[in-house]
Amino acid sequence: MKEFFAVKLHIANDGIIHINEVIAAAIVLVLIILVIVLAIDLICEIRNRMPGRKKTIFSHRKNRYKSRIGKKNKF
Repeated sequence: MKEFFAVKLHIANDGIIHINEVIAAAIVLVLIILVIVLAIDLICEIRNRMPGRKKTIFSHRKNRYKSRIGKKNKF
């Protein structure tokens, strides 16, 4: 593995940071962030599918009998 990094990617453990090492670190960082975002999305999707966590069916309908301050109730 050390030979692969040294020969193919020109990344060596010599104590001096080269541009190839910075690019490799940036790619690894982006991949880690992508995995974290996908894991959070998967967890949210699983949580929304679980029974008992959904909102009521009629939550979008206006409550006719709700009294509002300064307004008359309409029947």
